[in-house]
Amino acid sequence: MRSDGAAIAADAAVAATCAKYGSDRRHGDHVAVLARQLFEAFSPLHLLDGRYERILVHAAHLHDIGYFVAAKGHHRHGAYLVENDQEMRDYPFEDRALLAGIVRNHRRRARPAPKEWAKERRQALWWLSALLRVADVLDYEHTQAASIVQVQAQGTGFDIAVRGFDPRPFAVRLADKADLLESLCGGSIRFSGMSS
Repeated sequence: MRSDGAAIAADAAVAATCAKYGSDRRHGDHVAVLARQLFEAFSPLHLLDGRYERILVHAAHLHDIGYFVAAKGHHRHGAYLVENDQEMRDYPFEDRALLAGIVRNHRRRARPAPKEWAKERRQALWWLSALLRVADVLDYEHTQAASIVQVQAQGTGFDIAVRGFDPRPFAVRLADKADLLESLCGGSIRFSGMSS
């Protein structure tokens, strides 16, 4: 996002698209907060600037809009809407495909970027998708209860301490959603719950 005007237009496009498709605003807001925390915590590894953080936040708000079309494949439907809906016309064209890719990758197997994309853009897709996947699963039940207390490098991986979320019942889902982040970090991602 090159200027304040472009950033404001992008924010407005995202808000209008979310409203049009009735996305769960509280869930989107909470996933955005968690995603921002993860973006900051892993910044020494991903080396992405604030422009990409803003795209990640937009993806957090938009990731479930595909439910308007159908629950099954909502990640694919959401990506299509991001790329093609009229409400998104004021979103910077060069960032819209990246945003759609992140929305698509928040669920199931992550798809790589097109080969013609620059290396930084391909890396951004992997990292932002990985961070969104983890942020989303931490609010899987849409309760907005989880908060990330700490992300710490430990041995061959990272420990993510979370308050308001018991990771034990979600162990399989957490492992599935953290797999991309683990591959990027080159180590395991471990979750621990903390009492309030």
